[in-house]
Amino acid sequence: MSTNQKTANASAAPLDENDERVMHMLHDHVPLALLCDLTTPEGPESAEILAEEGQPAQAWWRQ
Repeated sequence: MSTNQKTANASAAPLDENDERVMHMLHDHVPLALLCDLTTPEGPESAEILAEEGQPAQAWWRQ
């Protein structure tokens, strides 16, 4: 393990239950933009993000 990895691991805060849920969804390829949209109602809508970014190469929701 490199010095940078040791430093990063030592300074990382432990994940709480909500963090674990988000990390699990990201691991399952749920787009970060969608998670942000769901947590920030006043932010840009998913439809706007999708129109700008386009469809993903893999349909993660069909897994």
